Amino acid sequence: MQNVPDKIIVHHTAIARQGEQIAQINAAHEERGFPQSRLGFFVGYHFLIDGAGNITRTREDDEEGAHTVGQNTSSLGVGLEGDFNLELPTKEQAAALGGLLGALCEQYSLGVSDIFPHRAYSPKDCYGTLLSNDWARLVFLESYGRRLRDKMLQICKENNLKPF
Repeated sequence: MQNVPDKIIVHHTAIARQGEQIAQINAAHEERGFPQSRLGFFVGYHFLIDGAGNITRTREDDEEGAHTVGQNTSSLGVGLEGDFNLELPTKEQAAALGGLLGALCEQYSLGVSDIFPHRAYSPKDCYGTLLSNDWARLVFLESYGRRLRDKMLQICKENNLKPF
């Protein structure tokens, strides 16, 4: 079935960060019977962000996800490596997430109200008890605000205007 995203669902891997996890997650998701993506991954998320802020695309946007029961044909799944019941996301992860959410929201005409933690759709604590339900939305808004400020400063510079 084809995925038509109208929301973004953010997850944590629930595995404490100890180096790169993508091979471990891929093997675990394959063992659980998740379908292989056109990109060759079994990872259920569309994107995975490691502790250094590197983003790996594991499914094409139009591919059905395997991350949130009942939402896999209407959402994009973004996983962050780490167990956010025990540790916080790194600054690099938050920055990468903010940029990715901004790009996806722009591409699919989504807004801050279209970003959810996994627990909004499942009786789980995912994306971790150390993070509020609005954490990913706040990361998006912070990133969006920086991009707007930078764009305004560039326009001022190009037009020889004094900012603020």
